[in-house]
Amino acid sequence: MWQFIKDYHFYRPEEKRAIIVLLVLIVLTIGATIAYERYHKSTISPSDEAIVQAFADSIQRRDSLAAYRSRHSNYQRNDVQYPRRNQPQRFTTARRQSERPARVSKDTVRLLLIDTLTRYEKIEKYEPGTLVNLNKADTTELKRIPGIGSGIARMIVNYRNRLGGFYKVEQLREINLDAGQLISWFSIDETDIQKISVNKSSVDRLRSHPYIDFYQARAMVEYRRKHGNLQSLKPLVLYEEFNETDLERIAHYLSFE
Repeated sequence: MWQFIKDYHFYRPEEKRAIIVLLVLIVLTIGATIAYERYHKSTISPSDEAIVQAFADSIQRRDSLAAYRSRHSNYQRNDVQYPRRNQPQRFTTARRQSERPARVSKDTVRLLLIDTLTRYEKIEKYEPGTLVNLNKADTTELKRIPGIGSGIARMIVNYRNRLGGFYKVEQLREINLDAGQLISWFSIDETDIQKISVNKSSVDRLRSHPYIDFYQARAMVEYRRKHGNLQSLKPLVLYEEFNETDLERIAHYLSFE
């Protein structure tokens, strides 16, 4: 150190300035470290220290509990008290009580039985030769037809609502039903079909029908814009979006008002 001080006078001015800057940086670094440690220590309040201590205690208790479980194989998680050597009978009794099935009163059993019988009550089926209006029957009436349960009845009603109604029984094949077995049970009145006004409906309203896609709906609206209202579906034959099958199907669901 003394040798460094003696040699300091022989350094060039640039070297002296560099040494001074280096010493200043070292002093500032040491001072900042000491100040940070004092400030950090002072910011921990007594309440924070209590929280930290409580957290440490909880970890210690958890570790102790894990060690206890590993030593005692007969430990029961749901038991309130740990097994003790001096109280084997008390622990065994508590465990046996927890294994007993809960008692069910006679009134509860009776109510459950009534609910079950009501829910799965046998539905009286129609006699052969009975005709049901396919466009008006609800799920209760449809379930009275042999071979139709709750699931199939809901499928028929949901698809009927999407179409607006059926114009023939064979449309049931579109929802994977055997129309051949059901055709003798149904009658159809096309006046019950809810039709869409082709000259007033938007593209979205037209395409909401299962038989009309976006491009077909757009072609109808575009024809209306260029040539006026449609009076029939004949002009649409010239559009590549339509074929004969398409026009035959949608004709039952469009009105030209």
